[in-house]
Amino acid sequence: MANALNGHFEMPQTFAAVSIDVTATNMWQLEGCENVDAKVATMTGMAIPAQGQVTVQGDERLVWAGRDRYLLTTNRSDLADNDGVYATDQTYGKTQLLITGEDARALLSRGLPLDIDEGQFAIGEVQHSHINHIGVSVIRNNDVSGQPQFEVWVMRGFAKSLTDFLVHSAHTLR
Repeated sequence: MANALNGHFEMPQTFAAVSIDVTATNMWQLEGCENVDAKVATMTGMAIPAQGQVTVQGDERLVWAGRDRYLLTTNRSDLADNDGVYATDQTYGKTQLLITGEDARALLSRGLPLDIDEGQFAIGEVQHSHINHIGVSVIRNNDVSGQPQFEVWVMRGFAKSLTDFLVHSAHTLR
């Protein structure tokens, strides 16, 4: 699947204690006006995540994105509006970055005004914020080989600028 960084960066970008990579899954924004939680649960077959949380079922994730709004990452490519839930394909609208390694927190803290220290940002949580003034959603994923992993979602038009910032910052860590 093509992404906004093709032609700009070879991925993954690997440094002494952190790596930056791109993941590519289909992403759908699901929102509505009435009984949204119940309708999204029926539509996806997943439990609705609490505020700031992520629900995982198999290869799919349902991510809280605000009141009456969720983002679904999935292999499905054929979601349609259903019973008052509006499904908007965000697959090519967002770039999904993976930040992994011992210095993942140090790298993100260079521009992210959130406390992501161990014990402050639990696995399965999502925060909507900014890095270097670029709007992002940050998800705390399961550790990989004992090292923290964060997923950073950014609007496609800002993906190159954000990755430039992250790569430059990663060069200065060690």
